[in-house]
Amino acid sequence: MIIYSGKKINVRKDDVVLEDGRTVTREVIEHPGSAAIIPFITEDEIILIQQYRHAVKETIYEIPAGTLDKGETFSTCAKRELEEEIGYSAGTLEPLIIIYPSPGILSETMHLFKATNLVKTQTSHQADESIKGIMQIKLREALHMVKRGVIKDAKTVCSILMCSGDILHT
Repeated sequence: MIIYSGKKINVRKDDVVLEDGRTVTREVIEHPGSAAIIPFITEDEIILIQQYRHAVKETIYEIPAGTLDKGETFSTCAKRELEEEIGYSAGTLEPLIIIYPSPGILSETMHLFKATNLVKTQTSHQADESIKGIMQIKLREALHMVKRGVIKDAKTVCSILMCSGDILHT
């Protein structure tokens, strides 16, 4: 049963029968899906954004990302968000992994991409975004920021780890 219907999400309440026969209630946030992109400005440097996130009441470091528009593919969403948020188009967009950001309550499927051969364009931030800054950083330093707990955003942590390869062991 839908208990809330919003612009991007719905919230529903489900009665679920577990394997042992018990019936429990689950609250589920229906989400259309999203794409996130780790943009490489050089072979060993990435671009991160600093964005205020009301849910955690903090400005956090993250990679560009966004929700799919109706009828949009994950790669089209990734290309659009890359340009909107940091002002670059990707010469090459490589799929990394598909993740479930919070499968206990959220139906969202998030596709992570690696963008290389970037071409400068211009940003076009959406009115409801609160991007405080855009920074270029060595991948190794971003990995250290993950290890120190400075980067906490799950999609960003996952993307940095996926792209770190050999530097994880140093």
